[in-house]
Amino acid sequence: MPSMSSSREATADPGHQPPTHQAVEAALDPAVAARLERIWQRAYAARTRDDLESLYAEWAASYDDDHAAIGFFGHRATAEVLGRRFAEPATAEVLDAGAGTGAGGSALRRLGFRQLTALDLSAEMLERARAKGIYRSLHRADLGQPLDLFASDRFDGVILVGVFSYGQAPADALEEIVRVTRPGGWIAFTLRTDFYATNAMGVRAAMERLERDGAWKLAELTPPQRYLPGKDPEAQFRVWCFEVLATKRAAPTPAFLDAVRAALEQPGPVRELDHAHIWDRMGSRLYEQYIRSEDYYLTGCELEVLGVHAAQIVADSPTLVELGCGSARKVRVLLDAALAMGEERIAYLPVDVSAGALAATCNELREAYGERVRIAPIQGLFRQALAEIPAERGKNLLFFGSSIGNFATPAATMAFLAELRELMTREDQLVVGFDLQKDARVILRAYNAGGVNLAFFLHMVRRMNHQLGANFDLQAFRLGSTYEAEPAWKGLETCCVRLRVVSERAQHVYVPALDLDLQLAAGDAIQVGVSRKVRTDDIHRLAALAGLRQRTLWLDSRHYFAVAELVRDDAPVR
Repeated sequence: MPSMSSSREATADPGHQPPTHQAVEAALDPAVAARLERIWQRAYAARTRDDLESLYAEWAASYDDDHAAIGFFGHRATAEVLGRRFAEPATAEVLDAGAGTGAGGSALRRLGFRQLTALDLSAEMLERARAKGIYRSLHRADLGQPLDLFASDRFDGVILVGVFSYGQAPADALEEIVRVTRPGGWIAFTLRTDFYATNAMGVRAAMERLERDGAWKLAELTPPQRYLPGKDPEAQFRVWCFEVLATKRAAPTPAFLDAVRAALEQPGPVRELDHAHIWDRMGSRLYEQYIRSEDYYLTGCELEVLGVHAAQIVADSPTLVELGCGSARKVRVLLDAALAMGEERIAYLPVDVSAGALAATCNELREAYGERVRIAPIQGLFRQALAEIPAERGKNLLFFGSSIGNFATPAATMAFLAELRELMTREDQLVVGFDLQKDARVILRAYNAGGVNLAFFLHMVRRMNHQLGANFDLQAFRLGSTYEAEPAWKGLETCCVRLRVVSERAQHVYVPALDLDLQLAAGDAIQVGVSRKVRTDDIHRLAALAGLRQRTLWLDSRHYFAVAELVRDDAPVR
């Protein structure tokens, strides 16, 4: 298993157990066999970046010898497949992603490749690779994160050997690999045949999605070969090679183009964009990583409330319409409660601007619930999607995650709730998560929470680079969110976090899609959204302004977060 990187907290597929390795050929030294068995189990059990870094730091010294002992040759097979694509390999820019100690790079060099770049999570592995003198540059990076150190279309070819395995890189890493490969370039990687057959870790689904979306097409697929001859003789692998297509990059939407132009043409030190434009498949993944960070309290608080009160929330209706579904973590609490109550007509309608997040959520829930839950997704911005919400009576409209706090002003928040009110029947209920005002230090820690926080907020700028051809220096930004009281409005006394990334040095930026030049001074900020914090008294006042009535308010144990059940002001009193 060549060295890899991953930021996922858990990559094991619950429907497919990692293989055991009982079949060990007699020729393998017992001490080597024992060491490899221990290493393999640690690799398959890896759940965090720290797990992987510790594993590969220990393994680096014996890594090459161990792979030679078991007869692993995936690096040579992959290099040969890529080599068949280049008439002049010496000039081809090739990325060895998950390079480990450089076995793949060595195989490429023997075939005449000279412009080689190595990427791996493990510093110890990369030092071994550096000593071989085969790479022009080496970079420590995590394939579970955006590869911001590489521009789009940077490489002519990429190899990934042993990358897609339990505990290693997520399947979604393929999207970034496609991005950094030029149209007409090639991506070659190994994949075990049993992993492909069972869609382990979602790799096959990711491959098929990229083909369906016009990002790549299959160029070569080798026959099955023994993967680990001296360790697991029954395991087989194939090398897949795809050509990257000119259609890999979806055209930016007019809404995104207009929003970016309006933001970048703003005078002053802060350019503001609406939070809605941060969401695509990558943005959703980065958000899920961010909300699992230690200082981000909101998700845990809301899940606590839902866990205690789920049965009460779903008691009146098994039809759930979730605005901004993201992942399925929260709604599963309600679906489980409905099923436990014996409901047999459960319907779930997720609404999200991100087609990728919507597909991931639906796939996860269909796998978990099968026919027990009818799923009907709606893709689009909230206001565009509202008209598609069914008019049937007795729905639960769900707006979780304190997303109600992401509107630009309290007036805009009230207007959105009023729109929902007009779509609700007198039997519907709206369940909304509100983040409450608290110690400013707690709030600021949540929105200046280190690397995963920066990666998510920076995704708005990253999208400008990737989709509009801008040349923002992503490495120049730091977190710079602020928290301050807002002017009182119609009896509401709210506070607001302004979600910002700040450029630490001056930048001259050009955006080709808009033919727009921008000068950022050191200290200038790009605001990627807001997060409003309220008092409990503000919730029923805001509801009343929108023609709604607060029926119930639930709080978490620390009184950090509230979940409100709102109904139309003319709904029956109970």
